[in-house]
Amino acid sequence: MALPSPQPTRAGSGPVVVLLHGVNATGRMWEGLTALTERFELLSYDFLADGEIDDLTDQLATVLTAAGVARAHFVGSSLGGMVAQSFAANWPERVDRLVLCDTTPALSEGMRDAFLLASPRHAAMARADLMDIAEEIFAPTLVICAEGADLAMREGADFLARSIPHGRLAFVPGAMADSVTEQPDWVLRALLDFLGSGPA
Repeated sequence: MALPSPQPTRAGSGPVVVLLHGVNATGRMWEGLTALTERFELLSYDFLADGEIDDLTDQLATVLTAAGVARAHFVGSSLGGMVAQSFAANWPERVDRLVLCDTTPALSEGMRDAFLLASPRHAAMARADLMDIAEEIFAPTLVICAEGADLAMREGADFLARSIPHGRLAFVPGAMADSVTEQPDWVLRALLDFLGSGPA
């Protein structure tokens, strides 16, 4: 289904970095990373409607086209990480580098059952199965996962890093579930190093 097109927030200057928030968050989750604006233009928006991952992926494409962004780096957390995976596989020509935070290609059975009973966005994550598209993501990809995340999330992160041709994995020390908000300084350093390491 066609979802409404959000109006993105933009800050900074330089190569564009698109920030896609998590299932329990809004664009405010990225406030700890504002130092990125010294080297990059940050573009973020809130998912304004509920839909399946494919719908949210199409919404992302619409937002970028309306904003005049042909190609960018992408950082997605949780739900946003699933959208970023889908976008990178379907629009590879629009993705420079990809960062997947505390996300997975598919939830474990136990998490699916719990998420299906939560909000529509949780249910969209529960229904998503992106296992088959990981090998179709060709952008250099950094997968980061909270060191204290449950086993299923750590296994999902490991799967992504192994299956994406140019993927690598880093665990975030001291983080239990949401690396970006729990350890923003660590994530900031990782993003500056990865996104600033030259052309993809």
